[in-house]
Amino acid sequence: MAEHTTFSKSVWIRTAAAAVLYILLTIANALPLAARPDARIGQHGDAYFSVWRLAWVAHQLKTSPRHLFDANIFYPEPRTLAYSDAMLLPATVLAPFGWAGTPPLLVYNVFLLSTFVLNALAAYVLVYRLVGSYAAGLLAGVIFGFSPYRFEHFDHLEMQLSFWIPLAALAWHRAVERPTTRACLVVAATVSAQVLSCIYYGIFLVTWLSVLTALWFWRTPMKAVKAGTLMLFPAMVVFALYSLPYLGNRSRVGDRPAGEIAGYSATLKDFVSAPASNRLYGWTYRFGVPERHLFPGLVAAVLLVVGLWPPLDRRRVVHAAGLLLALQLALGTNGWIYGLLYDWVLPYRGLRVPARADILILLGTSVLAGYGMARLAAWVRRWRRTGPAVLALVVGLASVEYLSRPAVHDVDTYVSTWYRMLGTMPDAVVFEWPVTVPWRLGNMVDVNYMYRSTAHWRPLLNGYSGFYPQSYIKLLIQVRPFPNSRSIRYLQEVGATVLVIHEDRHSPAKYQRALERLARDPKVQPLGSGVENGARVTFFRLLPPQAPRP
Repeated sequence: MAEHTTFSKSVWIRTAAAAVLYILLTIANALPLAARPDARIGQHGDAYFSVWRLAWVAHQLKTSPRHLFDANIFYPEPRTLAYSDAMLLPATVLAPFGWAGTPPLLVYNVFLLSTFVLNALAAYVLVYRLVGSYAAGLLAGVIFGFSPYRFEHFDHLEMQLSFWIPLAALAWHRAVERPTTRACLVVAATVSAQVLSCIYYGIFLVTWLSVLTALWFWRTPMKAVKAGTLMLFPAMVVFALYSLPYLGNRSRVGDRPAGEIAGYSATLKDFVSAPASNRLYGWTYRFGVPERHLFPGLVAAVLLVVGLWPPLDRRRVVHAAGLLLALQLALGTNGWIYGLLYDWVLPYRGLRVPARADILILLGTSVLAGYGMARLAAWVRRWRRTGPAVLALVVGLASVEYLSRPAVHDVDTYVSTWYRMLGTMPDAVVFEWPVTVPWRLGNMVDVNYMYRSTAHWRPLLNGYSGFYPQSYIKLLIQVRPFPNSRSIRYLQEVGATVLVIHEDRHSPAKYQRALERLARDPKVQPLGSGVENGARVTFFRLLPPQAPRP
C-alpha cells in the first residue's frame, strides 16, 4: 500500500479533530492535575525530581552553561546531573518559560500533560500515513498515547517523551522505500532528538532501527550498510558527545548489576497486568510488579491479530519482526538477546529497567492494530449508515479501556523567606535533615529538598537520582546519630555551612530534641525558622572547623 501523502484541507481538519480527541482524553485521565497544574503534582517522588531537572537546566543555561552537568546535589561530587537522564532537549526548549518567571511546577505539569497529546498525535500521523485510514490513525494514537504503560510511568517524565519514536519510524519508512540522503538524515535528526529527550528510548530505538534496516535490505546488504550509516551514524555522534559526562561518572557509580536488571525484566505474566490506577483493569495490578504492568488492552490485542492475519505485505512483516524484537528487549534477562547486549553494547550496562522497551511494543501494536482497524474499516464500508459508528465505537472502547486515575496531591507552593535568603549566601552549602538510610534510598526524602532548592540553587549534600555516589552513602552512615558531635564534625569536614532541620509530623518530639541538642552546640548558630508543607523548619549556620592550635 502506498504511503498516504496528500496534505489537503480535509487532512488538516481531521488532524485537528484527532488533536481535540487526544486533549479531551488527557483531561479525562488527569482531571485533578489538569484543573490545578500550578498546585498539584503526581504522588511519586520522581515527579519532584523532574521538576528539579527542568528547572536546573533552565537555571544553569542562563548562569553557567559550561557547568550544566555539575548540578547542586550530592555536593561536592561533579557531573551529578548525569546520574540520571538530563532530558536535555525538552529542558532546553522549556528554559525560556523559567527565565520568564513561570513557576517550575507549572512548567512541569503543563509539559507532562502535553506529552500525552504529542505522543498520540505522532502515532496518529505515522499510521495514517502508512495505512491511509483515518480510523486506523485515531486508534493508533489512543493506543500509543494512553495505554496503561503511560500511567504506570505517569510520574516519570522522561518515559513520556517518546513522540520522536513514531516520527523516526515514519522517516525510516521513507528512507528505506525511497532512499535519499535527505530522507536518511531526517531519520538521524529524529533519533538524535529522541536520545536527547530520553536516553532509554534512544538506545532502544537505535537497536530497533538497526535490526529493521538489516531485515528490510536482507537481499542487498550493502544497501543496508549505506542506509544504516546515513541514518544512524550522525545520531551516534550526538549520542557519543552527550554520553561524555555519563562516561565520566562510570568509574564512580559503575554499571547496573545483573541482579538489579533481572528484577526489572518483564515476564509474560506482566502483559496481562495493568497498574492500579486503571479504572477498568486496575484489579490486575497484583499480577505484576512496579515498572512491569504492561497490559496493552483487549481492543489493541484483538486488532493486532486482525492486522497480522494473512496476507501480509512487506511493511507488516517488518513491523511484526520489530514487535518480536521489542518483546525480547522488554523481557531482559528472561529473554534471549538482552544478555548479549549487556555484555557487548556499553550503553545497555547503564539501563536498569529492560521492561521500558515496552514503548517499542506499543509502537508495533499501534501500527499493526492500525492495519487491523483498516481491514475492519474496509469490511464495514458496505454499511454506509452504521459503518462509521462501528469504527467510532472501536476507538471509544479502546479509550474507555485506558481510562485511569493517577494519584496526585496538593503542593504547598509557599516557600519560606529563609530558603530564598540562602540564595544570597554565596558560601552556603546546605544539609537538610532528616534523611533516609543507605538501605532505603527509595524513600524519596531528599526530592523535597531538591524541589525547594529551586528557590536558592545553593549546593546540597542531599540528593536523589538514578545512581548514588559512595560519598552520599558515607554521608548517610555518618549522620545516622545526628545531631551528635561526631555527625556535626563530619558535616563540617565535608563542607556544610547551613543546616536545615525539618519537623517530622509523625514524630515532632524528634525534631524538638534535635533543636535542643543543636542549641547547646557552640559550632551551630540559629538563623531563623518558618513553616514548610505544614511542618516547622529551622535554619542554622554551621561554623567552619577550627584550625588546630600550633
